[in-house]
Amino acid sequence: MRIIMKNIFIVNKASRTGRAADVWDELEAYLKFENIEYEAHFTAGANDATEFAKSATSSGQKVALFVMGGDGTLNEALNGIVDFENTLYTPLPSGSANDFVSGIGLEGDALEILKRALATEEYKIFDMGKVIYDGGQRLFGVSSGIGVDAYVCLQALTSKLKKFLNKFGLGSATYGLLTVGDIFTMPFSDAHITRWFKDEVEEKDVKGTIFAAAMNCRAEGGGIPMAPNATPDSGYLTAFYAHDISRLKCLTLLPVLVAGKHEGKDGFDLLNFDKIRIQMKDKMCVHVDGEHVGFFEDITFECIPHALKIRG
Repeated sequence: MRIIMKNIFIVNKASRTGRAADVWDELEAYLKFENIEYEAHFTAGANDATEFAKSATSSGQKVALFVMGGDGTLNEALNGIVDFENTLYTPLPSGSANDFVSGIGLEGDALEILKRALATEEYKIFDMGKVIYDGGQRLFGVSSGIGVDAYVCLQALTSKLKKFLNKFGLGSATYGLLTVGDIFTMPFSDAHITRWFKDEVEEKDVKGTIFAAAMNCRAEGGGIPMAPNATPDSGYLTAFYAHDISRLKCLTLLPVLVAGKHEGKDGFDLLNFDKIRIQMKDKMCVHVDGEHVGFFEDITFECIPHALKIRG
């Protein structure tokens, strides 16, 4: 027997510098042509997607939640889901990077994903990450990190360069270009790292941390494969951190990083983990799925295994 679910859409028409409005027009035309019942809620500011998702998933009934936007909008909605057991989540990409959709292996554009989702009740189950910091915590689908990569994400939120490149469909290149400058200007920090993985605990001190990223998917920042072997259904996360190398050497290693050939390079470490705590000597910038959450010196990342049901 087919389960009847309410189709609820959370839509950010402002993503990709407003070009997402055309994507929604296409989706809406299809929904109306097929006589599909739905509710649509349009974001107008920060945390709107979170509030819409809370309202949509609080009834205890099964819900088909469709979220259209970039990685930031998808993250906001993820953090609003109250009942993961009864929520089928479908991300509809319309941002400049779309790392989450790529990372979980959804192929095609927003309309193609929508059509597949509406045609089946089948779904796949994926992991999520959680970052805990002073005063709060957030879930993430792609990654969360501290240091240079987080500061790049902060700059990209208001970058005129990104808005310009989005006009040509090249917005994801913003992250790489900003990284080059930040390597020579951002302060580095020593850190103490504690890792929990498969009932074992490991501690180490790290000098001159440039950044540390907790990866659920293999790539962030518009497709940069920070953790080339990470898969979002493994039941654990992968930490990638750069440390104890000169700024110039870090710059020369960027092409190696972009090519996903950095594993085993001095100063570039990869660790699988269930939970990891990073205590920095100095406060550093922190991001969650590319969204800025503040400057902190003590953060913990955890894996929430096999929790997110995705259709499409």
